[in-house]
Amino acid sequence: VCAPGESRPPPTPPRTVGATGLCGSCEDRQRAAEDATRQAAQAAQAVGTGAAAPRMSVEVGEAVAGALAALPYKDADDEDMAFSSCRFLEPARLQIMAGAFPELAAAGRQAYAVVATRNGQSREFVAVAKGEAAAGAPELVMGNCQITYEDLTPAECIEYAFGESPGEWHLAQLCQDALETYRGMKFDAWKGMLVSPTCEAQFRRMLQIGMISQLYDHQVFPTPDSLKSKYQVTDERTGKLIELPHPVKALRVWDAATQGYKAVETQLIGAPPEASAAGWWKDFLQELSSKHGAEYIEGLLAGK
Repeated sequence: VCAPGESRPPPTPPRTVGATGLCGSCEDRQRAAEDATRQAAQAAQAVGTGAAAPRMSVEVGEAVAGALAALPYKDADDEDMAFSSCRFLEPARLQIMAGAFPELAAAGRQAYAVVATRNGQSREFVAVAKGEAAAGAPELVMGNCQITYEDLTPAECIEYAFGESPGEWHLAQLCQDALETYRGMKFDAWKGMLVSPTCEAQFRRMLQIGMISQLYDHQVFPTPDSLKSKYQVTDERTGKLIELPHPVKALRVWDAATQGYKAVETQLIGAPPEASAAGWWKDFLQELSSKHGAEYIEGLLAGK
């Protein structure tokens, strides 16, 4: 309260942090929280429908941004990259990433998405800290491609969904170069399992599953426990459990430059296009019938 005749001091201007920070006023904090809640709900809905999750651009405070900016960012060639922006990691994406990087969802941890650039190229990193990053030193979370062993950020890993639950996305520590190599070899591998089956149980189940033209690999794209019984058989002679091909329905990867998902090709190289798939499968069954006998193949298809 001002004394009589005393002029009122000018109001203190609000703190601003610029493009990467949030002003410290209670009003802005409340607005950010409301935005986060609304956009998190939108993101969760997108994951449920299989649509691309919208970006939740809720920015962090000045001290947090400073702590994240101080981390070392490198590109694939181990060259330094410049910190560009940071934000809280979207809840929908956090849920997917946590399947392969459980430390992101550990109790008392906060995950952040950080974009760094070099020579016009963007790379999105994921950092985690105990509570606020300003209080607990943030650390970058990194993975490795299961095939090439090159370093990957969680944001660079391939996401996949199966046809039985197309809105349920999982994350595979796989780079796109390795994925392309797999696409080029998996169709012939599938045909080989039918031409020279390990056991009758495998042969029967694979004939019943039908032609596979989409990418599969039980180690890179593991089948959820609820579906494993459909894609596993036991060799009657040895008792060994045999994994059967379980094709993915969709693949996608996060694009750091556009801040959105982009679709990744699932069609196996060498596999017939959808328009001619039925005819190709019919001809292939005739080849198998010529080799093993039509009655035998028909019996396996019937589950005998």
